[in-house]
Amino acid sequence: MNVTRHIVHPTHCFCQMPDADLRPWVIKRYVEGRSTLELLENTDDPYERELISIVALLDVDDETLLEIMGDVRLPQHHILHCRENARRILGLVSESP
Repeated sequence: MNVTRHIVHPTHCFCQMPDADLRPWVIKRYVEGRSTLELLENTDDPYERELISIVALLDVDDETLLEIMGDVRLPQHHILHCRENARRILGLVSESP
């Protein structure tokens, strides 16, 4: 298997992708427990591959996130903030009291 074929560097931020498009991939990845590589292997659609890659970045460290999202033309603080918002919206973290 050629892993580099699977690497997709997003060109959009979390906030630029509709929640309704991200949610099915969140379910497959985090609820069904399917690996990111498995999901990427099952589609050749560039839009779906970017969605899967964005979803995979919901739980990586900040340095990795910023490195992989280097093609997104937004400030780093924006990307970090949007990831936290996406986590809340998609139900991956609970709201603080």
